[in-house]
Amino acid sequence: MASTVQEAPIAPRPAPAGQSLRSRWKRTWFPTPELGVLSALLLAALVYFGWRFVQWALLRAHWIGSSSEACPGDDGACWAFIIARWKPWLVGNYPSAELWRAWAAFAIFIAFCTWLARRPAADGSARFLWSFLALPVLLFVLLLGGGPLAPVPPTQWGGLLLTLVATLATFATALPLGLLLALGRRSRLPVLRLLCAAFVEGMRSVPLLALLFIAATLLPLFLPPGSGVDLFSRALIAFALFNAAMAAEVFRGGLQTVGHGQWEAATTVGLGHFATLRLVILPQAMAAVVPALVNIMIAVIKETTLLSVVGVNDLLGAVENGAKSPEWTGEANILTSGQVFLALVYLAICWSLSRYSRRLEARR
Repeated sequence: MASTVQEAPIAPRPAPAGQSLRSRWKRTWFPTPELGVLSALLLAALVYFGWRFVQWALLRAHWIGSSSEACPGDDGACWAFIIARWKPWLVGNYPSAELWRAWAAFAIFIAFCTWLARRPAADGSARFLWSFLALPVLLFVLLLGGGPLAPVPPTQWGGLLLTLVATLATFATALPLGLLLALGRRSRLPVLRLLCAAFVEGMRSVPLLALLFIAATLLPLFLPPGSGVDLFSRALIAFALFNAAMAAEVFRGGLQTVGHGQWEAATTVGLGHFATLRLVILPQAMAAVVPALVNIMIAVIKETTLLSVVGVNDLLGAVENGAKSPEWTGEANILTSGQVFLALVYLAICWSLSRYSRRLEARR
């Protein structure tokens, strides 16, 4: 049998030369003649429509004014409408004397996001989960008032403040309920398993808008007179139940990724059922469903725009109501500018969440 061992040493070779920017550009955009033509067409369309948007949004935009007279025609964006009505789209009709509480709520949320972004990778998730559940409670106590603080009902909230609170409250209630539903669907008790499955499948089969209409019109008929459950609270209940069903399926998929051998290994070291679930199963399942949970949160943020359909003055409702006010009734470009502003706000929020999701995935 012939020997395959090379006795002479291999001569040293130079390190591979790095690719230039031109070669990388060519390989990415023009790998073949057909794809090159398609890339050129897409780039030309991007440049054309991008320049048209810059002209409309910046070069021909109207920035100063207090009525529709500041925005004649539709050749430029009417940012004067957004600037003049900053209070309704930011905090709604929150009393001016109590605005410090709204600013404090925004400051608390920004501080929470900053801590979340700078949290070290070795930090446990327990403190994060508890703080995430406590944040909506703190904001509700601060904004609702009571005791030394003047009471401000949710009917006076609005704009970005209401959208923020609705998103946090929905996510903080839907996740624990969804996890309980997922565990219930894996229970050994047939009745509990059947009830959880029926709830999840029933909620997933009904459109969210239909649930909101039920909460706004039908639910008050079953509540005792003078119960004091306002429209905003009923809408939050509908949001929480609907998204809990969505989260339950996400958690159920995460639990199924953990093999049965994990249960057996935990049993051999003396861990009980609850301890195994808390210390072994749930940490692995939660790590597996982080991207899906972020997708749910992004969906919740966009779903809050449906609140304006049932009469809750969220961010979309604040912009639409402003365009219908007497001083801004006029050109359709005013409402278009408000909708573009909304799109940019939601794009920034959802893109930031997506980037944070990728960071969490990289930590695993």
